Amino acid sequence: MKHFVAFDHNGEKTTKRIAKPHQYFAVRKALTHTLAAIGSNGKAGVVWHTQGSGKSMEMELYANLVMSEPTLLNPTIVAITDRNDLDGQLYQTFAQSTLLPERPLQITTRRQLREELQGRNSGGIIFTTLQKFGRTDDERASGADHPLLTDRHNVVVIVDEAHRSHYDDLDGYARHLKDALPNATLIAFTGTPISTADRNTREVFGDYIDIYDLTRAVEDGATVPVLFEPRLVKVALASSLTPEEIDTAADEQTAGLDDSERDRVERAVAVINAIYGAPERLHALAADIVSHWEQRQKFMTPFLQPVEGEPDLPPHGKGIIVCGTREIAAKLYDEIVALRPQWHSDDITKGVIKVVYSGSASDPQPIQKHVRRESQNKTIKERLKHIEDELELVIVKDMMLTGFDAPPWHTMYLDRPLKGAQLMQALARVNRTFRGKQDGLLVAYAPLADNLKAALAEYTERDVANQPVGKDIDEAAAETRRLVAAIGNLLSGCDWRPVLEGGGRAAARDAVRMAVEYLRSPNTPGNAVAGASSDDAVEGQVTLKDRFRMLSGQLGRMWAVSSGSDTLADLRREIAFYEEVRGWMAKWDAREREASGQPIPEDVQRVLRGLVADATAAGGVTDIYAEVGLEQPDLRSLTPAAAEQLQHSSSPHLAIEALRDMLLAESRAATRNNIVRRTMFSERITDLMTRYTNQQLTAAEVLSELITTADDVRGEAARGQRFDPPLSHDELAFYDAVSENDSAVQIMGDIELAEIARELVVVMRKDTRTDWRVRDDVKAALRKSVKRLLRKHKYPPDKQPDAVKRVIEQMNELAPEYSQR
Repeated sequence: MKHFVAFDHNGEKTTKRIAKPHQYFAVRKALTHTLAAIGSNGKAGVVWHTQGSGKSMEMELYANLVMSEPTLLNPTIVAITDRNDLDGQLYQTFAQSTLLPERPLQITTRRQLREELQGRNSGGIIFTTLQKFGRTDDERASGADHPLLTDRHNVVVIVDEAHRSHYDDLDGYARHLKDALPNATLIAFTGTPISTADRNTREVFGDYIDIYDLTRAVEDGATVPVLFEPRLVKVALASSLTPEEIDTAADEQTAGLDDSERDRVERAVAVINAIYGAPERLHALAADIVSHWEQRQKFMTPFLQPVEGEPDLPPHGKGIIVCGTREIAAKLYDEIVALRPQWHSDDITKGVIKVVYSGSASDPQPIQKHVRRESQNKTIKERLKHIEDELELVIVKDMMLTGFDAPPWHTMYLDRPLKGAQLMQALARVNRTFRGKQDGLLVAYAPLADNLKAALAEYTERDVANQPVGKDIDEAAAETRRLVAAIGNLLSGCDWRPVLEGGGRAAARDAVRMAVEYLRSPNTPGNAVAGASSDDAVEGQVTLKDRFRMLSGQLGRMWAVSSGSDTLADLRREIAFYEEVRGWMAKWDAREREASGQPIPEDVQRVLRGLVADATAAGGVTDIYAEVGLEQPDLRSLTPAAAEQLQHSSSPHLAIEALRDMLLAESRAATRNNIVRRTMFSERITDLMTRYTNQQLTAAEVLSELITTADDVRGEAARGQRFDPPLSHDELAFYDAVSENDSAVQIMGDIELAEIARELVVVMRKDTRTDWRVRDDVKAALRKSVKRLLRKHKYPPDKQPDAVKRVIEQMNELAPEYSQR
């Protein structure tokens, strides 16, 4: 695995990356095909792995594997892209990797490329753009071929995103590349499929090496699905123009052109400025984007909340707005900040919205005011990668639509008709996995339905059938309705609606409390019996409360993408209620896990963080007991009278859960570092709750048992006082470890076992600076000391192995604390 674990070092921190299974197998296949191609026609083939599945890392791993192959005699790697920004992004991936045997070199001129390849006998990782394989003016004028740069066979050319537009000219770059490197082996990595009509790309590279399609990437969790929401803003057509003519004009390729060529192309599509950029249309477009974005952010924020180990800051999900021209982009910015002036900032490190495109000092206004140096645009791009940065929206024409990754991006507003590979690459900007993000969303203001269908038709049959990218939001809205109906059926025995309709915060709290009590109580049909059946039941999700967790989680996801649909207006209040119930179910689940020392799952953490954020913004309270109308439980207040009162409260089951959680937490504190007693209390409380859940105990009986347990927890701290001299907390822990066996207690008695406990603490203190838990020799010596001590005190021989095991486990529990003393 040494070839498939990479470390990035960017000067500030080092990041470890491990190849995913699909990357491992693809790179292994690619090496095999490469070795075969070197001995034959030099066509290793094409790795087609859908956008977002880690293609850049695959190229890095492949380069390392090729350069480590002894039979290739220290080969030269030439990595080729078709645009400067893509060249820089891929180069940066390689440059910060500590896996590669040497640092890559980024070529800046055609002359440098020729000098590097002509003067190199082996080795090297060279980054260049395809255009640098062009001929000079003199060579073109004379009709000369591209000069030979090297005829070595151990040159491997890696091409990123090999599209037919780059290789369809037999007298173009494919020809120049062949003339320059006649014996090189070529391999391509692409995120989009090669069209069945495109023969030249296969002629240059060979057939597919490995395919990782959209459907599999979503199934594996490598990417998220992207849904499609058409929100057309009316376009006023000139009488002399057809929609097809406008689409053709808007589809002009501007990627990779210099400023003068870009100006020429944009003049050719001035009709787009006149129609898509009509003032009344931009005004309507801006209003719709602002409204939609604020609602989308509201529903996405809970999924983007930080969990343990992530920056504890409010998240700012990101969106991208794609316009037909730079002029439209600039004017749309003005319209949006007129509606939300607080989003604007002249400082590139501040502000909620920015415009990013390339340009020059000669550009007219309003384009000119958003033209920046590349270093400034780079600062904005970096801000998009950081969820805690206040930057949320970026307006572009074609920048960042390929090769740029900002995982917090979850929504794309597309106001230009893209097609084919360009459309699919653009969509991939919002399919990256990030925190709890489960879907990306394409909001189309230009006619795109047919283009999406045509683009997807070139993918695998599974992709065409499943539509992991481009599935219409109407299907999400239909799924939302189904989930609302399913949850309504789950709660059919709980008459929460009249309570909620009472109005006010108290009514809402009471309705939520009623629903949570119903969902969690073992008296509710479907909770007490493990074999509960339902149309919505799924294997492994059998109880009523478990099915609610599953369905409400799905509803939250579907609502986040379909909330903009006008067809769901009648369900908003009901969905909001289910979302609040889901949040409080998560609170009770988290409190239970926290009390028992279990980690809280990330999805629950994010729900809780979302609740805290909402409550803070609203000035509300967040205490779980207060929200359901209960007093904060306390050991000192647990009396039979209190139990009687809780039993007859409006939420007896929640009262029982609150007592259980309090007792678990208190018992863990009272038995700190004492494995035997902690386990005893935990098992005792768990057994009580199991019998109660299975309706073997009534609410009154379990409350009585919990109060008895509370008495024992209260007395836990004083247990050591019955010995003479009293046993300390640590000594008591070892006493429990050696006295857990009843026969040992009967044979030896408490006094002898207490003396063993005192001596075990002395043994433990002998070498607190040594981390014996990771040193086998020290651990073995310690085990011998324990055995010797037990033999000295004539501990029953047949019970010694179990006692030694328990003592070592207890020492392991105490070791971190001792090392700090």
